[in-house]
Amino acid sequence: MRLPSITNDQASIAWNAMSDHGTYDAHQLVMDYIGLDDDELIFGELDLDPLRDALADIKAKFSNKNKKSVAGALDAEVIEPLHKLLLDAGSSPFQLSQLGFWRWLSNVASGGYFWEFIKWRFEGNQLVNWGITSQGQIIEVYFYRAWLRAHKMYDPNAADPYHYAKLGSSDVWRSHILRQEFGRDSNFVKAFLDTVYDSSGATVVGTNELRTKLIPALRAWTSNSTYAHLSYSENLELIKKLRADAV
Repeated sequence: MRLPSITNDQASIAWNAMSDHGTYDAHQLVMDYIGLDDDELIFGELDLDPLRDALADIKAKFSNKNKKSVAGALDAEVIEPLHKLLLDAGSSPFQLSQLGFWRWLSNVASGGYFWEFIKWRFEGNQLVNWGITSQGQIIEVYFYRAWLRAHKMYDPNAADPYHYAKLGSSDVWRSHILRQEFGRDSNFVKAFLDTVYDSSGATVVGTNELRTKLIPALRAWTSNSTYAHLSYSENLELIKKLRADAV
């Protein structure tokens, strides 16, 4: 299945139209597609219906709450329906690593529905959340980041395949996992999350300790070695030791 893709300039035009007028005429777009040219299947508007329904439920659930204080829980709820949709569509990681698709989804798709969801979520104008940025900054794009968390941690054999993808605050994922070299290894991420949070999802490592002691200690260790060859239990023991030494 081929995925729609638009350029940064096209996304900017759509963003400005949505911001100024609350609508954008996507019929004027000359769409590009990511995938094999001989693939007749194209991901389109109708394919997005389940995700739109899920996001509508999320908005209703969090509509009367301070979104900054519930950001972690809110963002965690986006992960599963987004990943399931793209997994069921047969989209490949290569396709989904292309910024053009996320620009289309975030600014143009469904008459700007997803644009409005991001605006509701952040109540700000940081264009990177909508994918209006360079490929090198794709990790800062809101819906891409939600998909990436699931892609990294999805385990179809677990009782909850999305347990680790949904565990943790948005800031912890953004700053201390996805932006870090060691965040690429799933066994490390599992051990790290199980160190920072207890079985109920409550934080057991304070923000100050995390930022000023544990993360610097983890970074320092990677100057001489890597976490990639370690099992989950080995990572867990190592993180425990580095945390104790850093206190």
